[in-house]
Amino acid sequence: MNNKIRIILYFLLLGIINNVNAQVKNTDSINGIWRMRGYGKIIEINDSIVNSFDVTAISRTLNSQIKKASIDELGKIELLNKNVLALKEGNMNYLLDRIAEFPNIEGMSQEPTDANYVFDVFWNTMNENYPFFKERNIDWSEIREKYGDTDIKNERQLRRILKKTIHQLNDGHTTLLPSRKSYSSHHYRSNNRTSKLEDKLLNHYVKVPKTYGRSIKGNGLLNYGITENNVGYIQINNMMFFSDRYKIPNSTSGYNYLFAYLEASSTNPNHFEDEKKRIDSLMKNIITELQETHAIILDIRFNTGGYDIVSLEILRHFIDQETQLYSKKAKLLNGFTEVQNFSIIPAEKTYNKPVFLLTSHQTASAPEILALGSMAVKNITRVGSNTEGIFSDILEKKLPNGWTLNISNQVYQNPEGICFENIGVPPNKEIDYPKNENKFIRSLNRKIENGDEAIEMVFKLIQK
Repeated sequence: MNNKIRIILYFLLLGIINNVNAQVKNTDSINGIWRMRGYGKIIEINDSIVNSFDVTAISRTLNSQIKKASIDELGKIELLNKNVLALKEGNMNYLLDRIAEFPNIEGMSQEPTDANYVFDVFWNTMNENYPFFKERNIDWSEIREKYGDTDIKNERQLRRILKKTIHQLNDGHTTLLPSRKSYSSHHYRSNNRTSKLEDKLLNHYVKVPKTYGRSIKGNGLLNYGITENNVGYIQINNMMFFSDRYKIPNSTSGYNYLFAYLEASSTNPNHFEDEKKRIDSLMKNIITELQETHAIILDIRFNTGGYDIVSLEILRHFIDQETQLYSKKAKLLNGFTEVQNFSIIPAEKTYNKPVFLLTSHQTASAPEILALGSMAVKNITRVGSNTEGIFSDILEKKLPNGWTLNISNQVYQNPEGICFENIGVPPNKEIDYPKNENKFIRSLNRKIENGDEAIEMVFKLIQK
């Protein structure tokens, strides 16, 4: 999924994006207290209210509260037996076990705004849920030794300590959001220079460019066409915004567009399905149109986030048999949850000639799932640089003082059991792109008149 401090909108991405496509069975039987296997969550359901709590060894913090009539916001719920509840959010399945009462937690009587207590909850939250300390080269026990005995005097000092600690992780999916004013996201950046470069590439190589939708940068969401030498070119600039249900004004752009889209989609229980159906329909038409080309270039070098389900739907159009792509599991205090395996079946219309997937260090989060899955597809060759290496869904945690802590807690592995966290999915044909976004964009802009290095490399590979 870069070496910047980035603030990810997890409360939106998980709380709104994933909480769709819901249906409840046996609603009269689900009242009670339920502990999620992994994720540090307890859900309390009664006749009128559903409370979701974040729990650690020393804390229980209310994360959200909704009316039971709106329980479909949690996802598709099914009572497997009287003591086990299944919850499906998007393409993820969670299991919850019924417990008789809330666990007795020491420290619950502490003042929730006490800075030292908030630090302790932060440390325990990460300790119980974060799986990548080794990959990120950080000794978590040393962090406690360094700050645990510090007399943190106020909120400003606390924020400085937490942000400094998170910065050491260099994980774009692990961020602190003290207030809504701080919301910004590397993965949904609206860099005007990037959008101009995307358009320049399209018009430089494609005879009759076609565009669909609007990315967060304000230009085409999905752009495509055929080059002079009969190669298909598909440029996908976000892995979301594909549903056409929401009438968001064209004047809305950047983060305002993202917020408006997420808010509109939060009221649609079929939002994920709409995204999936729309990208499937688009890809079906595009593959039909590009069927007689010699090869296809799929360019996700500028794609910085969205929905995994969109990435998987795109990949379905480039396989000819059911294909296992990856697995994922969530961190427990001592171990992991049960592994979930993900596979896809071919779409109705597929393309089985050579496909070249262009990646860069800016390819982050959801598009990395496409890159990871491509490792199992024989006709796809990756060209460019390693992706960023942030795969996990973002787990939103509420700290006692109201701040939001977003963390990576899931381990993705390819079918061979390899995890590419912090490394990124490697290319088959490497180009030494700069990791810094601005340097990367400037580098491509300078060279484009003489040809884009990755696209020109593909043309040479096709000729062999």
